[in-house]
Amino acid sequence: MKSIITILVFALAAMAGVFNFTWEPLDVEFSTLEIQAKGAVVKTIEAEEGIFPEGAEVIESYYVVPEGCISCQICVGQCPVDAITMDDNDLAVIDPEICINCGICASGCPTSTIELLDADDCALYGIDAEGNSVLLQEELEED
Repeated sequence: MKSIITILVFALAAMAGVFNFTWEPLDVEFSTLEIQAKGAVVKTIEAEEGIFPEGAEVIESYYVVPEGCISCQICVGQCPVDAITMDDNDLAVIDPEICINCGICASGCPTSTIELLDADDCALYGIDAEGNSVLLQEELEED
């Protein structure tokens, strides 16, 4: 029975989508850019030769809304692929590169803080040298 469940979980993962976001060229200086959803960083973008790209691909996955995480670590123990870790602030973080979108973490979260990424929740932020976050674009264009 466990092998059937495992196969179903990986089949769900194969159906995960990708969001292709675009934005206007940026004339400001930042250390990095971030695509965030409800305060959770879902993609970090580095400049190439001092220039940021005008778009990025974001894998559809689950993410933890930092404001609601109570650091119980239930999700960490439930994740079948170890995609969830605790950050320096003791908040759960899901790695979208590892997440297989099974939803086990979301169903087990006592605060309903784990959500499936929706393109409408994403915004572009610039991160300066001191680590301060500046909202650059609230609604990202999907390609």
